[in-house]
Amino acid sequence: MSVRSVDIVVPVYTGVEETRRCLETALATADPAWARLVVVNDGSPDPEITALLRDFAGQHNGVVLLENAQNLGFVATANRGMQYDAERDVVLLNSDVEVANDWLHRLREAAYHHPRAGSLTPFANNATICSFPNFCKDNALLFGLDVAEIDRVFAEQFSAADAFEVPTGVGCCMYLRRDCLNEVGLFDVATFGRGYGEENDWCQRAQRAGWRNLHLANCFVYHKGGVSFADEQTPRVAKAMALLDERYPRYHAEIQAFIARDPARGARTGALLALLAGQPRPKILCLSHKLGGGAQQHVDELASLYAADALFVQLTPAVEGQTVTLSVFDAGVRLADGLHFSVDDEFDALVALLRELGIGRVHFHHTMGLHPRLWVLASALGCKHDLTIHDYYLINGNPTLTDADARFVGDDASDFDQRCAGHYPLPEGVSAEQWRASQGLLIEQAERVIFPSADCAARFQRFFPVRNAVTAWHPDFLASQPYPQPGWRHLPSRPLKVLVVGAISREKGADVLESVADELAASGLVEFHLLGYAYRALGRSVVTHGPYANAEAWSLIEAIAPDVVWFPAQWPETYSYTLSLALHLGLPVVVPDIGAFVERVSGRPLSTIMPWNTSTAQWVELWLRLARGEQPGSAPPSPVANPDASFYAGGYLAPVVSRKGVFAPGRIASLAANLHAGTPRLSRSERLLGLIWRISRHPLVARLVSWVPFRVQQAIKRRLSARPMHDIVR
Repeated sequence: MSVRSVDIVVPVYTGVEETRRCLETALATADPAWARLVVVNDGSPDPEITALLRDFAGQHNGVVLLENAQNLGFVATANRGMQYDAERDVVLLNSDVEVANDWLHRLREAAYHHPRAGSLTPFANNATICSFPNFCKDNALLFGLDVAEIDRVFAEQFSAADAFEVPTGVGCCMYLRRDCLNEVGLFDVATFGRGYGEENDWCQRAQRAGWRNLHLANCFVYHKGGVSFADEQTPRVAKAMALLDERYPRYHAEIQAFIARDPARGARTGALLALLAGQPRPKILCLSHKLGGGAQQHVDELASLYAADALFVQLTPAVEGQTVTLSVFDAGVRLADGLHFSVDDEFDALVALLRELGIGRVHFHHTMGLHPRLWVLASALGCKHDLTIHDYYLINGNPTLTDADARFVGDDASDFDQRCAGHYPLPEGVSAEQWRASQGLLIEQAERVIFPSADCAARFQRFFPVRNAVTAWHPDFLASQPYPQPGWRHLPSRPLKVLVVGAISREKGADVLESVADELAASGLVEFHLLGYAYRALGRSVVTHGPYANAEAWSLIEAIAPDVVWFPAQWPETYSYTLSLALHLGLPVVVPDIGAFVERVSGRPLSTIMPWNTSTAQWVELWLRLARGEQPGSAPPSPVANPDASFYAGGYLAPVVSRKGVFAPGRIASLAANLHAGTPRLSRSERLLGLIWRISRHPLVARLVSWVPFRVQQAIKRRLSARPMHDIVR
């Protein structure tokens, strides 16, 4: 079979800088002996585009410039370029795509390696079913790398043989064999007009004619997306989808089946791990529970804060005490693809992989649900480990130190452990003393034990000696230093608006909130709002706004416009990200006198500190006073020294060892059984649980649910799903 020369066809309409980069990289990587650049100006309204294209063609021999007398749209413009030389294969390249290295050689090699290959699409950051690193997403370039470095790893890890059959190619960068074009024809201008859906239609025609559409694993390009013909895209999408459905009734079913199968998952994961291993930046392995909340938010913020200086990986329990999921962060966000391991059966394999990746530090954020064997990971990797104390689980298995009524047991209770066990029972046959002894190794061997507040450090160290304690507020408090001074904006002529924020459990004061709101409902003087949700549906006296994403919290709070933010916590919280929201926004607060709240509002105006066990009647009295014109007072200065503000500014990364790893080509094949596809879809039982949750929000149903004992509610939830509720309701 003779191998044809290639025309790189670039239709252009807008995007001067994107087009410049596209042409420069395409020309620099094309071998003039067999590859040529054919640029088609589709009557661009931008004179800079026309000048750029004419100058470029004039300066570079062999560049063909075609100019439409009037704007024809993408489909006709692409056809004109593909018709320019009927003897050549074609690469259709969007003008907002950048290429690198010998990308075109690899595409052409694969086109003739695979029998009846009609089209080939490489990986790209923004290419739907060919996207990397996250499948079917618009991604930034991984780890802030350039396209050449990413493409080089794909070329090293995979060969021309590594390709996956797809229902359609992706038109941002698609190689088309001339033999297939001759048989199938060009894009259908009559049906798809100015564009969108034309490459899907062409690939379906090719498939029906016995040709194959392939997704090539050993090539990567950068696609900015939505530039060259962006202004007209959105209105055409629905029409194109309807046309494809009419012409190919099984097309969308084939797409969904391909997405469910996701045959390129291994290639994406292999490239991801190879890119991770090859980076010289320090790499930190975080371990935490799967319940989200503040512990996960802190891991996320560390991965985001140090994105330019370090790389983060996380192990999270899947089946509690048995399996874990390995995920990689990019710019503070966990990527979808990863691996899962059985700790009993595959601990050595996990350690071997982490060595290959170059992990230089292990950071424990929580041990709930983790197999105890993971506690020796740092030793197995030959590195040190840190431990951050996000709650009090290590003390006696009770994260909040609350009793069966979800109220703080108290530091000096003579039956402290027994009452804590009434809420969170220890494993059968294990005493609190035995539990603490079993946690000692993790604490003793930690190079640093990090406390997010002085209160947390003092309370924890009543039970464990800590030789290298670091007390440092989470880095989010630096986001708006100095905090704005709070202002009081309530007028007695309108109801006082009180806001509670977060996923409110019994320990966080959901029952207290409802009780106080019910008492004041008839007065008309106070409105209670919950941004988030409670462990059960609250009564109509509380306006519940529902779950929120952390990134939206500031704007949502500003839209609610509260007069004061209330924290009715019944346990000594170790930090409180929701308090940070109020401080960042300069809002008055009312906080309990336990946990991190006291030190974090030390000396702050319009910040009232109340006893954590304040009665409903006393709360009613406070809110009525504020509603009638009184203002919150200033918090007294805390006697506790402020935590180390410089720790996260530089100290955190200082001792982390930087190790460049090696993830060998072909290595991913040995991990095929460990692949996972990110956050799993909801199971049937989890969809049922979500439905029950939504129904339980109705006031009548909520009243019926309130009669069901809380332990029974918990048992039902655990029977239906082991996943955290916020994963199911969002």
